[in-house]
Amino acid sequence: MKQIHVGSRVRIADGTILNAALRCPVERRPEPAQMLWAGRDTSVSGYQRSAGGRSLYALQGAPGLWPEEWVDPI
Repeated sequence: MKQIHVGSRVRIADGTILNAALRCPVERRPEPAQMLWAGRDTSVSGYQRSAGGRSLYALQGAPGLWPEEWVDPI
């Protein structure tokens, strides 16, 4: 588990990782608008835990929620 806090700078996973996630079950796939954010740097603006226990992050300016496997602290 990564230590990512609200306000932290993060880098979104590259297109290879997000494209691979498109083969996951629908609830774990990136949204089309999220694909445009591949490889970008931003900051964490919010956090929540899914019903299944996954860590999900809201990112400054980026659409949707981002699971921790799609973001890395920088």
